[in-house]
Amino acid sequence: MTISLATVGNSSTTGVVTSQGLGSGINISSLVTSLVSAEISPQQTLLQSQQTGDQATISALGSVKSALSSLQSSVDAITSGGALQQLSAQSSSSSVFTAAATSSAAAGSYQVQVQTLAAANTIQSSVFSSANATVGTGPYSITAGGKTFSVSLTNSNDTLSGLAAAINGSSSNSGASATVVNGTSGSYLLLSATQTGTANAVSVSNSSPISFTTVPGQTASDATGTIDGIAFDSASNIVSNALTGVSLALTGTSPSNTTQTLTVSANTTSAASAVQSFVSAYNSALSLITTSTAYTPGTSSAGSTTTASGTAGPLLGDIAVESLQQQLQSIVGGNIGGTNAFTLLSQIGVTANSDGTLAVNSASLSNALQQNTAAVQSLFSGSNGIGTRLDTLLNQVIGTPGTTGMIDTETNALQSQVTSMNTQLSNLTAESAQLTAQYNQEFNAMDTVVAGYKNTSNLLTQLYAPRTTSSSSSGS
Repeated sequence: MTISLATVGNSSTTGVVTSQGLGSGINISSLVTSLVSAEISPQQTLLQSQQTGDQATISALGSVKSALSSLQSSVDAITSGGALQQLSAQSSSSSVFTAAATSSAAAGSYQVQVQTLAAANTIQSSVFSSANATVGTGPYSITAGGKTFSVSLTNSNDTLSGLAAAINGSSSNSGASATVVNGTSGSYLLLSATQTGTANAVSVSNSSPISFTTVPGQTASDATGTIDGIAFDSASNIVSNALTGVSLALTGTSPSNTTQTLTVSANTTSAASAVQSFVSAYNSALSLITTSTAYTPGTSSAGSTTTASGTAGPLLGDIAVESLQQQLQSIVGGNIGGTNAFTLLSQIGVTANSDGTLAVNSASLSNALQQNTAAVQSLFSGSNGIGTRLDTLLNQVIGTPGTTGMIDTETNALQSQVTSMNTQLSNLTAESAQLTAQYNQEFNAMDTVVAGYKNTSNLLTQLYAPRTTSSSSSGS
């Protein structure tokens, strides 16, 4: 008897394994996946967890930096932006003048008398039959704004309206506006100065083809008056060179030689707003740091095993940020020393709450500003002032142009870690693919060997299995 190894057992078996696990009965694909996951997943999970933590820290540091930048802006407004040095100027009669003051003005009361207002002049040409009447080609020599320019006409525009268009369109026009007026007696060309003051008056040379005369009641004049008896004059009704740091907008003349009072004093409203802006920015920064560095314990129900785990802030344990919090509170709560009238924020109505944030008593702050604005300014901007010290600290934390602050240094280090972990994760992905291929090869080889053994077992079983035969006769 001859037995073919290729057909022993199942007639479809050829001795070659064509599917994973066919020989051994093991789900090789699932086994390989489990083995690779057991080796790679713990490393991936750890790296991804560290990445998530670093990215949360980077985000939190960015938020803190933004809040501190806002705080620094409010500090700068007080210490170097002049927010506490602003003055207000009030007129006793807005029908005569209004006023505005800068920080260079001197507080005080001044008596102002406005005698004349600045005005621009208008001149008119001799009369013509119409706007299209011929006037002569020129040249027309016109003085305005303290300068002289000329225009000439051609045969195509030698008319009264042509002259007006030529004047208005001249690139050399130094301050004259021309228009044609058609009256009952004929047409006139009106020339008006675009600026007030005698020095800016408009005029036309006598050698020009047509003559001009002054319009009654529309002569050029300067603004004149006195401040505490000292005379001033101005080509404009905006007088900014008579009193240092003060600009007067003249609106009328003083009636019957009377004087009006100009009062220059501290702008307490603006100063109080600047202090309030500082407090708001400080509170926002401090609250953000406090939340970011805090741990909130979990809660549990009495008589129950149900508990909620606590929450850790993204900057919990960050020594630099926690130290910054302490320094901020130390500066705003500290005494600046020296002989300044105010040495503590509490003396101007700014006090600390139980959580370290600040509160403003508006009445106390307003009173301090009215009593001694300069002392409030020194409390912030003196050599050891609160604003000065805060500015120095914030420069170290958030940096200055050309320098890297503490937050950026920490952020850059964390970002480098995130980048490194990205590389490690990519390497683990490649290693996972390599292990998968390796294990598949090894288990498939094992599966082939097992399949071979099974074929041999099946052959031997067939060779030595008991045979049954039928008896053909009773005498066999």
